[in-house]
Amino acid sequence: MRNGLSDSVKYWESEQMNLRMGSQLFIDVQIPLLWGTRAIVQDPEERLSIINLGGDRALLEVLEDEPAQGIPFAPSVEGFVIMDAQGTELYKVSPVAKSITPLSLKLLPVTISRDAIRVGTNTFQSNMVSGFGVGISVTENGIGLGGSVPPGLAALRV
Repeated sequence: MRNGLSDSVKYWESEQMNLRMGSQLFIDVQIPLLWGTRAIVQDPEERLSIINLGGDRALLEVLEDEPAQGIPFAPSVEGFVIMDAQGTELYKVSPVAKSITPLSLKLLPVTISRDAIRVGTNTFQSNMVSGFGVGISVTENGIGLGGSVPPGLAALRV
């Protein structure tokens, strides 16, 4: 039974977090994986949550491998598709494969496995990112490891 974000994402103790995703270790990082304007996190049970930071307030879109309450979505063969308020398909989530595939977003697909985080054709294995605002950043222009939080994003607070 889901009890809400505060119960499921217990590893967030403040604005900084310590978290393992795949084989990556993120220490004192605000956002472990920033996919466009969306923070992607994985809990100790390996369930994905996705938070859109692109507006005035952070908006939970996916909680524990399921669409968050009140978020428009459509079921798909492998999982579900998250849509915006106008019905535009934004991205597809496959909870079993732990993959996020863009549909209308111009971003690289992401897959989180036990031993790696794959972004497009790039594979991150056994990295430690410490003391950065963002651990892995995926933008329309490329990817980066360790960087600052881009301006204009809503605060990620739980």
